[in-house]
Amino acid sequence: GFKSDEQFKTQKEMILFLKENKFKVNEYEKKCLNLKEIKDKIREIDVLRKKVDYLTDGVVIKVNDFELREFFGYTNKFPRFAIAYKFEAEEYSTILKEVVWNVGRTGKVTPTAILEPVEIGDVTVQRATLNNYDDILRKKVKINSRVLIRRSNDVIPEILGTMDEDNGNEIEIKMPTHCPYCNSELIRDGVHFFCTNTLACTPQLTSSLVHFSSKNAMNIEGLSEKTSELLFDKLGVDKVYKIYDLKYDELITLEKFKDKKVNNLLNSIEESKNVNLENFIYALGIKNVGIKTAKDLAKKYKNLDNLREATVEELLQINDVGDVVANSIFEFFNDEYSKDALDKLLEKGIEVIPYKEISKSEFTDKKIVITGTFEKYKRKDLEDIFSQNGLIVQSAVAKSTDFLVVGEKAGSKLKKAQELGINIISEKNLEEFLKSIIEK
Repeated sequence: GFKSDEQFKTQKEMILFLKENKFKVNEYEKKCLNLKEIKDKIREIDVLRKKVDYLTDGVVIKVNDFELREFFGYTNKFPRFAIAYKFEAEEYSTILKEVVWNVGRTGKVTPTAILEPVEIGDVTVQRATLNNYDDILRKKVKINSRVLIRRSNDVIPEILGTMDEDNGNEIEIKMPTHCPYCNSELIRDGVHFFCTNTLACTPQLTSSLVHFSSKNAMNIEGLSEKTSELLFDKLGVDKVYKIYDLKYDELITLEKFKDKKVNNLLNSIEESKNVNLENFIYALGIKNVGIKTAKDLAKKYKNLDNLREATVEELLQINDVGDVVANSIFEFFNDEYSKDALDKLLEKGIEVIPYKEISKSEFTDKKIVITGTFEKYKRKDLEDIFSQNGLIVQSAVAKSTDFLVVGEKAGSKLKKAQELGINIISEKNLEEFLKSIIEK
């Protein structure tokens, strides 16, 4: 194989390139010029999808022109240049055989229905979603009852209710009282039940490790769910801060852990010790706090010490933070166990980088593209520096691009930038360029 820095002007060009290079590309794609053509194509695919040997849940409608895509940009979560149209859901009936209760990262205990197998769209369905115990009561579902299920968007089906058939064998689903994993007594909060045994409940601990190491959190590569379970079972990593105590001699004894894998994991753990405030807040796994709220908290409080002293009244002043979220944050930073765990985490040498207000400068909102490899810098580090100093990092060179940062094996992005007269920053001049941005 080979790596190409090929640039495309349109989606059609990219699809053609993939076809020419023997990639498998879905044949059901068409360039539409107006809304009527889009609707006609959707109806056509809705008929055709029942004849193909793979599952579909809808149609993605995208802007064809890549430069126009750059103009539209992204929201916090989604591209503005694309939208998904979902097909209507299919409904079937089957028998509810059992309900199992699962425990997540926050300790929330949720029910899953085990069904008598039923074929839906060439797929054998054996599980369905039941949101909570109140949902079970409202839908009047019981063990051995015939239930109506809906499979929308080709994802895990949900139970809509019973078919009102009393077969005489129905059994009431009991309200959970103890954790199905550690047998701790559950507490109820609203419609949900929670296991409060954060010290020894395996699903909570392994899920916490995975969340803590995720890309938007501490960005520790190699800490999958399977690896987290292994660290918990074999090395006793039952708190997130214990990740930073891991040693080579311990890890090398684990199954499928060779020298390279161990060193990569240890290096990634060490690199994670320097972390931006918003990423660290998100890594803590505070209930109801996603990455957007973490960024909002970082922007308001600037550093971790200020956030730890936050009051509910202050938190409520933040846009999109209501009573539930404000109380979750306040309770986390005032809970003795959480405070102790946080202190121990910081004792491991973690440096939480304070939020830096981006001041207006000649670089504010300038668009920059990175290409090639660099001897001194990782691409992710460069992206962070540019973003933190007000620049907008683009994935492709366009007329709107202001700078192209070039490393080894730059490819066609360099050629296009030269054709467009874009400012080019070589690795030789990169350090000086970074200095001018940071000291602006």
